[in-house]
Amino acid sequence: MLPKSLLALSAFAALAEQALALNSHRHLHRRQQLEKRAEHVQVLTVWTTVFVDAPQETEASPREFLANTRPAAEPAVPTIVPHDPVVYKDVNTAVRALKSAPGAPLASQTTLATSVKPSVQAISPSAGHGDKPAEPYAAAPSTQATTHRKSSEGSGSGAAVFSGKRGVAYNDAKLANSLSEKCDKCRWAYNWGSSPQGLDPKINFVPTLWGDQPRFTEHWKSDADKAVQNGAKAMFSFNEPDNAGQANMSPQQAAAAHARYMNPYSGKVLIGSPSITNSGQSGQGIQWLKSFMSECDNQQDKCRVDFCNVHWYSQPQYEDTLYKHLEDAHKACGGKPIWLTEFAPVNGAGQPAETPSFLKSVMPKLDGMSFVHAYAPFMCAEGKLMSASQLSDTGKVFASSP
Repeated sequence: MLPKSLLALSAFAALAEQALALNSHRHLHRRQQLEKRAEHVQVLTVWTTVFVDAPQETEASPREFLANTRPAAEPAVPTIVPHDPVVYKDVNTAVRALKSAPGAPLASQTTLATSVKPSVQAISPSAGHGDKPAEPYAAAPSTQATTHRKSSEGSGSGAAVFSGKRGVAYNDAKLANSLSEKCDKCRWAYNWGSSPQGLDPKINFVPTLWGDQPRFTEHWKSDADKAVQNGAKAMFSFNEPDNAGQANMSPQQAAAAHARYMNPYSGKVLIGSPSITNSGQSGQGIQWLKSFMSECDNQQDKCRVDFCNVHWYSQPQYEDTLYKHLEDAHKACGGKPIWLTEFAPVNGAGQPAETPSFLKSVMPKLDGMSFVHAYAPFMCAEGKLMSASQLSDTGKVFASSP
């Protein structure tokens, strides 16, 4: 034990000597400061025990980290995107954030949509500048389509209500106003709700009765009346009732509610059918629309429908399914005009993608389809048509394309 004691005493003496030297060095540099303030002495006793037995490796505690090192990162948790997601950020404000991506078109079905409203099922169109629309997209309705649903009464034909087709789907009115200022051809806007929430009065607001639950219907009449007084030219019925994650209504339920809440405005504004997805699943999409129009025949007062409202989401390579969807909806609607009020391309994970080239391809074709009276891409929000308060690359295409 004597060698160990001697080593310990030697170590202590060395440390003490270093401490004295350090204090002296500091004293030389700080004499003037010390003379100007009260003396303060702090005594620090350092005990150091040194063992010099055979060297051994020590293991750090599982929770102990060495200086200048970082703990290993937590294992990443993969993000799971449901195959048929349908989620609204806020139903009360009718915010639809994202949608889930459709798979490749199947023989018997197409895919429908957001993240996602403001999360939702996703299906999108592509766009591009063409000198003129492809002829098949502007095909005139057949005789069968023209006489398909005599029951759903309404004007249904004639010139479009707006001088331009482009509209703005928004949740944030400030962003909508900013986009509209830069979009000379944007004529109308909607927010999945019945109140404009600060939209510039220069933009024609289209109120929407999102669903038939009391939280939507109890203030519908007052909001709709006000919109009509302020010059509204159109209104939308229920939002994706064919989608269990949205309004979720049977065709019969929707027809009865449509006649009750929408019919009173017939002749005052143009009335749109409930919006549908482009799902090919049984009882959804076009199939749901056909059933709705049929149920409208059974209503005592029929359903006043001037145009049909459709949505579409898919990967850009399936752009052609957009035009097929519009044509099918046109026929199911009895040859009446179509409003495309949600559409966007989605990526492989089913999330809406910002693809300026998609709009460049799609917009000229939509402009050339005579039965398509209005369209609004999904949507006026950051990461989509907007980047902060400025137009994104996609937004610039939408706002400035001829």
